[in-house]
Amino acid sequence: MVEQIINGLRYDTEKSTLIASSKDGAKHLYQTKKKRFFLYFERPGQSTVVPYLEAITASRAKREYGSMPKQFVPWNKAFGTKVEDA
Repeated sequence: MVEQIINGLRYDTEKSTLIASSKDGAKHLYQTKKKRFFLYFERPGQSTVVPYLEAITASRAKREYGSMPKQFVPWNKAFGTKVEDA
């Protein structure tokens, strides 16, 4: 469990839903019960603090989700929008 307060809001990996993960398992995308998104960096290369969390916007969460090969929650459930064909 990793918990961190960011801008007065508590983000907690144990109380949130894992949406997707990077191929190497070092970065994970989570969604809180209040539909906020954050990244959990398990083994960040550039940080002196290991592990740490970063609160992100929904638009960034969508980009991160698209770049992560391990997707545990379908797009429409995570973001509330249906995926359309190109």
